[in-house]
Amino acid sequence: MDKNCIFHQITIMTWKYCKLYILSALFCIPQFSCDKQPDDASCVSYAKAPVTKIEGVTTTLANQGVTLTISFGCFNGCGQFGNFEETIVGNITTIKVNAKYEGCVCTQEAPIRVASYNFKKTQTGTYELKFSRGENSYLTHTIVVQ
Repeated sequence: MDKNCIFHQITIMTWKYCKLYILSALFCIPQFSCDKQPDDASCVSYAKAPVTKIEGVTTTLANQGVTLTISFGCFNGCGQFGNFEETIVGNITTIKVNAKYEGCVCTQEAPIRVASYNFKKTQTGTYELKFSRGENSYLTHTIVVQ
């Protein structure tokens, strides 16, 4: 056999393996890339927020709804209103504000946010709304329904 012919066959086989390795590497690089974005669900959390102020009427009529403006504090700039959590015993309603923190990168400000609380009763009487400021501490707003 001719030496040039053997050299040519080795070169062709080496080139085939090189192409296989290059294609494999090009396929694997995107799979293990460092640019993977964080999962949105991992950057959402909820926490109790302290109520700082209650604004609204103190009297209303039965079956007539009123809206109270509730101010509450958040721990960072990603904090927004999530929901109200109510516990009703007789004419006393205890209300906790749940703040929703959405975002992986948040400013370190501690903003005061505002939410609307809707109140409507069908029976006349005096109703006490206790908004949580923290552990066993409340801001109270009394509404007389006539």
